[in-house]
Amino acid sequence: MLQIFHNPRTRSFRIVWLAEEMGLPYEIRTETLGKPSGALLAASPSGKLPAVLDGDTAMSESTAIMHYLTQKYGPTSLALAPHNARYADYVQFLIFGEASMAAPLNPVIRTLFSAPEDQKQNFTVEATKTIFRLRVKDVEHQLGKGDYMAGDFSAADISVGWSLGFGAVLGLDADYPPLVRAYFSRLQARPAFKAAAAK
Repeated sequence: MLQIFHNPRTRSFRIVWLAEEMGLPYEIRTETLGKPSGALLAASPSGKLPAVLDGDTAMSESTAIMHYLTQKYGPTSLALAPHNARYADYVQFLIFGEASMAAPLNPVIRTLFSAPEDQKQNFTVEATKTIFRLRVKDVEHQLGKGDYMAGDFSAADISVGWSLGFGAVLGLDADYPPLVRAYFSRLQARPAFKAAAAK
């Protein structure tokens, strides 16, 4: 059975959400941030979340795990095939959600929660928040084509949706345009999102 090393405040939420959407059987291995278990370190030597074990296969990159699961346990409507007219949008936003939206926020979250008080607000933090706001404009533009990133709901929406939630933790959701707010609300209303949030 698929094992998901999980803390709900991390990108492992993407994997649990995807598993719920796909109806995949899985086992949660609960982890404490900053105190990785031996089993997590065996699957992810840096101790980063998410990590999964699928038989002898260990992975620890969220969008790569999503791609792996949709391909191995598909076909699924959550992963568009190359012949689909919206395939390029799907691939773009599956990766965009992490590489362009969430990853740049890592130093910001570390600074705001761990830096000495006099270093929490600095040029880099504010510049990175500005970059994130610009990335949200890309999401808004994409929503001009329809309700989701690539036609119907897909794994790309899980990728982008988690990143919007990450931005919300930093209070950046106050700047989300109406189209993006409505989109984020649609994602949060999905039964699989709610099931993942309860884990």
